[in-house]
Amino acid sequence: MTNVLVRSDSPAWRGQLVSYGIAFLRVGFGLLFLTNGISKATGWDGIHPFPGFLIDYDGAKGILAYDVQTHPLGPYKDFIDNVVLENYTFFGVMLTMTEISIGLMLITGAFANVGAIIGAMSVIHLNFANWDRNIWAWEYAVEWIPLIALVLIGSGRYLGLDEASAKLLPPPLRRWPLTG
Repeated sequence: MTNVLVRSDSPAWRGQLVSYGIAFLRVGFGLLFLTNGISKATGWDGIHPFPGFLIDYDGAKGILAYDVQTHPLGPYKDFIDNVVLENYTFFGVMLTMTEISIGLMLITGAFANVGAIIGAMSVIHLNFANWDRNIWAWEYAVEWIPLIALVLIGSGRYLGLDEASAKLLPPPLRRWPLTG
């Protein structure tokens, strides 16, 4: 007799599929952040043999400098130009560490909400930096909207380590948004 996977409409089956779907989305975003963070740390330029590239340390600086060239909010542009870009050695290292941390939190599901919140904030910042650019209106929203949804869902509870990581915290902190 052959084992055949039979589709079922049972709540347990659907619940399992939802768990897998949420975990798949969380891990996918984790890989996005982790690989770009590793690229900044090592200069690794892609996931070969797949096409495309990752944004390395110098590339991130160049993108930010380009994005704010015509930004309509003067104080923001000045802050990026005169503080962030002038001190990019510090900010670049912080960006690298942040992306790697976000990636690890999302992949493992340990403090996944924290990782997703920080990830969403970083993508929203990129969205804001491109305020005056003629880009697709949903260019960055396709990243920050699902990240916010992962926070609201408590994605680390789905095939993740949020329950175990909650035990590392004092009891008053063992709740959303720190853990699922």
